[in-house]
Amino acid sequence: MIAIITIVHFVICILLVAVVLLQKSKGDGLSGAFGGGGALTASFGNRGAATMLSKATSILAVLFMATSFLLAIF
Repeated sequence: MIAIITIVHFVICILLVAVVLLQKSKGDGLSGAFGGGGALTASFGNRGAATMLSKATSILAVLFMATSFLLAIF
């Protein structure tokens, strides 16, 4: 039982890292720190609905917490 949960936990960890790295950065980087990126955000508006990657991140994060909890119990 513990071996199966550990393998599932490991796969979820790898998928979570991959999905987070595939997402587009929300920050403006160094130009945003000095006021250079504000015009771009103002002209294109705020971010719209959640993308497929952000939904996948949420689902994987919940699964990661669930498997972590299960491993802590067993």
